[in-house]
Amino acid sequence: MKNRCFLFISFILSFQLFLPTSATPVIINEVLFDGPGSDADDVFTELYGTPGLVLDGWSLKGTNGENGLIYRSIDLSGATIPDNGYLLITTASANLALAMLTDFIANVDWQNGPDSIQLLDPYGDIIDALQYGDAGIYNRGEGLPALLPGIGHSLSRILPSLDTDNNLSDFIELTLPTPGTGPLANQVPEPNSMGIFLIGIAAFLSMYRGAYLRQNSSMLYR
Repeated sequence: MKNRCFLFISFILSFQLFLPTSATPVIINEVLFDGPGSDADDVFTELYGTPGLVLDGWSLKGTNGENGLIYRSIDLSGATIPDNGYLLITTASANLALAMLTDFIANVDWQNGPDSIQLLDPYGDIIDALQYGDAGIYNRGEGLPALLPGIGHSLSRILPSLDTDNNLSDFIELTLPTPGTGPLANQVPEPNSMGIFLIGIAAFLSMYRGAYLRQNSSMLYR
């Protein structure tokens, strides 16, 4: 009986860990802020949100990790989340390949860090935040800061719908950035909630069956 309870509790906890937890209509998904050579032609900020969402009144703010002060504010009015859910923001100096994917133009050439980027709604509330590099008392992200990526690399959410409010666990470094498509879009499809649930059920039944067989086998040889 104890084994059964343990297996059930383990299943519930593991299932909750894999549930998409983002309850906001838009979040920061991928950022490249330090390009090779001149940054402005390579940098971008990608938001992920509800398709068709109009971002009038929303804004992005960059906070300096040396003093905690806001050094840049970007008005997102006029931007709309595309049908695929990914809004790609680049500078006016974006290279040709990046410019062809651009949905919105703004000065997203953020400082190289340690710094933070915050996403604010029309009421001025912070909806999402990314701290890259540890700025100590001037950290303005969520949970622990994400690690600083290498030059030309981006920081991207592992899954665009997953937000645990911990930058260190939510974001990974991509050596091959994926502007406008999301991380590993062509390699690993993101499972939906029902898919995750069914996988969890199958895993639980498999563990339960194994425990049942082991228990019966041990009784036969007593």
